[in-house]
Formats: sequence, C-alpha cells, structure tokens
Amino acid sequence: MALFASAGLRDKEGVILIMSEDHCESFKLRLRLEGIAAEQYERSSQLLCVTAEELLATFVRDGNIDEDLFRITVGGLIEKVKASVANGHPRKVRLFGEMVSQLRGPNPGATLRLEELWNEIIEKHSVSLLCTYALQGDDDRIAQNLIDLHSHNIEREQSLI
Repeated sequence: MALFASAGLRDKEGVILIMSEDHCESFKLRLRLEGIAAEQYERSSQLLCVTAEELLATFVRDGNIDEDLFRITVGGLIEKVKASVANGHPRKVRLFGEMVSQLRGPNPGATLRLEELWNEIIEKHSVSLLCTYALQGDDDRIAQNLIDLHSHNIEREQSLI
C-alpha cells in the first residue's frame, strides 16, 4: 500500500487513503522516513487521508448503503483531489480503501454491493483502487464473491499493512 501511494505522489497523481486513523498516521510516518513531506501534499489536497469509519457513516444507514450518497461523497473526494493535481492536464487518482473491512459482518449483501459500487467509481472516474481485508472466518461463498469483484488479487494470510 505504501509503495502504491508514494509512487502516485511522486508521479504527481492524487492519492486518497480511506483507512483507520492509526494506519493513516503510520503511512504519513513512512512517507517522512522516505523524505516525502506528507503535510505538504495534504495542504495542497493532493493527498487526502479519510477515516474509513467516518466515511462509511456518511452513506450507510442501519447497515444499508445509500448508493447515491456513496457516489456523491466518494466522487466529490476524487474530484477534489483531481482538481489539486490537474494544472490544466488530466491527472490520475489512486485510492486505497479499508471500508469493506469495516462494513463486513452482519450484512454480507451490503459488503458485496459496496465492492460493486467501487467498480462503478473506478469506471466513471478512471481511478486506481487498492483495497485490503482479511477473509479469514468468512463464509467461503462470500469470500469468493468478494475476490471475484476485483481485477487483481493477492491472497495472504496476514494484513498487507
């Protein structure tokens, strides 16, 4: 994840991190260790760190996704970051997300729908998305359905962060 995001920043792409606050702080520390001023990228909105729990709270009600609100909210974040890096030229945006891990549980249908909505966002906004979540303990059918919704998969027994 860190290489995915830092490569985007170096290539003048926008980066949106949707993760726990602890993970965001760890990522910014790693950037500083690589000599990259995370705060400078945040001030310019080229880098946004958004808390997964807070973002989910904007469009999930009683375990159900308000799809229009998801599209508006996430689309707005993408447009904000694109505007910060455009300078008259089209620029890409990379996203990293942990929202599925937060949503997963009592409503597997909402989890699958969230993945489908992310695929719509990728198509509409021409962004790259990297996401991670543990599949241990999940119903095998649900886990396979989640995997099938991705263009690339890396299966590991431990967290990627």
